[in-house]
Amino acid sequence: MATACNTVTRRVLRFAKLLLVGLLLGFGLARAEVRFDVFMGFANKARSNEWFPATFEIENDGPTFDGVIEIKPDFSDSQTIRYTVELPTNTRKRLTIPVFNHSGYQWRVRLYNDGELVGEHNNLRLDNVNSYISLLGSVSGQQASGPVFPRTSFKNDHQRKSYAPRVAHLQPDIFPDNPLSLHGMTALYLNSARAINLRAEQADAISVWVRGGGHLILGVDQPSDVTGTPWLAELANAQFGQVQNLTVNESIHNWLSGAGYTLKNDDGVFSAGDIAAAPLRMKGGKPVLQVDGRTVVSHANRGFGQVTVLGFNPEREPVKSWDNRPWLWAGLAGIESAWFASENPPRGYGRQHVDGVYGLMLDSRQISKLPVGWLILLLIAYLVIIGPVDRIWLKRINKQMLTWLTFPTYVILFSLLIYYIGYRLRAGQLEINEAHIVDVLPGKETTLRGRSYASIYSPSNRDYPLGGALAAGAFRPEQAGFSRGGQSSVVIGMSPGKLEVQARVPIWTSRMFSTEWVEGGKATVQAELTRASEGGYQVKFRNELDKPIVDAALVVDNKIAEAEGIDVAPGADGSIRLVTRTAEYAEGVVNVESGVIKRSIQARNRAFGNTEQGRLEPVLRHFVCGSMPGALELDHIESFSRNVNHFDSSGGIDISGLISRGGAVLFLLVNDHAPIPSTGLFETKLGQAWTVYRIPLDVPNTD
Repeated sequence: MATACNTVTRRVLRFAKLLLVGLLLGFGLARAEVRFDVFMGFANKARSNEWFPATFEIENDGPTFDGVIEIKPDFSDSQTIRYTVELPTNTRKRLTIPVFNHSGYQWRVRLYNDGELVGEHNNLRLDNVNSYISLLGSVSGQQASGPVFPRTSFKNDHQRKSYAPRVAHLQPDIFPDNPLSLHGMTALYLNSARAINLRAEQADAISVWVRGGGHLILGVDQPSDVTGTPWLAELANAQFGQVQNLTVNESIHNWLSGAGYTLKNDDGVFSAGDIAAAPLRMKGGKPVLQVDGRTVVSHANRGFGQVTVLGFNPEREPVKSWDNRPWLWAGLAGIESAWFASENPPRGYGRQHVDGVYGLMLDSRQISKLPVGWLILLLIAYLVIIGPVDRIWLKRINKQMLTWLTFPTYVILFSLLIYYIGYRLRAGQLEINEAHIVDVLPGKETTLRGRSYASIYSPSNRDYPLGGALAAGAFRPEQAGFSRGGQSSVVIGMSPGKLEVQARVPIWTSRMFSTEWVEGGKATVQAELTRASEGGYQVKFRNELDKPIVDAALVVDNKIAEAEGIDVAPGADGSIRLVTRTAEYAEGVVNVESGVIKRSIQARNRAFGNTEQGRLEPVLRHFVCGSMPGALELDHIESFSRNVNHFDSSGGIDISGLISRGGAVLFLLVNDHAPIPSTGLFETKLGQAWTVYRIPLDVPNTD
């Protein structure tokens, strides 16, 4: 009996040990799971035809592996992004990938380990914001007291939901650390109490984005937040007085009413109250708002962008509970009053992207199009032959039944003829033409913000390798819609410091792509703007490139001066003089070209027609037009009423904002030169490269 009990006891103990081992193994396996979180867009919002951030947080408790993150739109193969990231054991990584929003597709995101699916998120839908609608990002102290916009007056709920300006409340810990992905915002509100805790990578991203054309609205909680944070102090470059209580009176109400906003009239309590603010003065700044005789809001150009500094915290009382608070945010974000007063939103159909301007200059000249007249003659000849001619001669020889043989013969012969004509018109050699639009951004260290357009002509159906070693790089096809046969299929491989792309180009066609990048570098062109004695400006520049500067243009105070045909050799100096009273308006010069550009883009998108009409010469004036799509309008009407004649842009290519604010820009054209190695990673004998340097300049004081 005792033996039997011992046997049972041993079996129970053995079973318990096995159960314990199984539980431990199960617990270990559970711990070894990979946590894969994704945050798309700006708080799930993204503007169309612009970049947005895809932020990932990955926690790996298991063995080390090289993960591959795949981002792909549902129902489309237009772009597939694969980002390779090393995931060591017991680590958590957070990273941001810039993604171009071609349309309002749903997105599918997956994480692979050596081809095996580790985690996935399907049917990720973004709040797709039209490109011409404002999207204000906000890193506020508290979301409830952060920015909010007034309600629009559009007629129905669908219009109010789809066309209203948006606010995206962003969390500091997942704020993007890649400057390219920030261009999808029209402005960013940043509370200084939050700014001091941003990581260095996030701070650098904001600095580059602002100098590249962004608009930072800085709410100051304590002046020491700004003066004690080096990157913020450099960007704001402001001096603050002591914080003091200032009587509001009617100053804020009058400022907003002067902008055309319809405020509530019952403002007595707010106007009689005090606001705690530090009077401020910005270097190169212009006062925006004065309260009790002291400047509390000022803005200044920084590179191609601007910084608006508030000497008070707009999330505190009395602003926090002010009934007209939404109008204050509309005024700070620069949204015109028509967005809130009009009953109908602007029509957005028929818009064109400024990519087409660069395509006109870069597309291969090997391609010729069949004129429409010849196409009509071919069609008439085909119809005559398969109809009356076939019937008459078969009837004459009394062999009408042979039409079962003659008709397919005609079809084959005309098909061969059309193929031969197409071959003669379009066949050529592999070619790549590139244009680099490079912004030389000021700061403690010079930063180059580039967009490298590459137009590839392909003699066969083929995937071409593109990319390069870039510290921060992203890639997209030309934004041209279905007017050019849809988007090219691209597979974008990314890893830290490297970009590898496979782009499909159909036979006998040109396809254009854009590589966007940010690199720290030496200022290879030095320039300084001074005032001329006869009432104007003069810019002197020194060429430290490896090629001569062949053309230059200066835009300042919305006036333009061009220096065509110059030849400033490497190591030499050049200059441009602009006489204010005789110089042309820059927007007027661009607008004169707009009709030709639109007709050329339409001709480029047609399969048949005038070949020469679908081209532009790669001269500096056309590059200037491509830099000012905000002025590239065809109808001289109010901006809110624009419909089909507006050009969209992306990635900070549009510098119209700086020019309209009275800023200064120097354009320099260099032929057969590139600031980075060619983005085309294949051999070809045909190709050219042009580089346009865009240098923002400080406008000297009138003193």
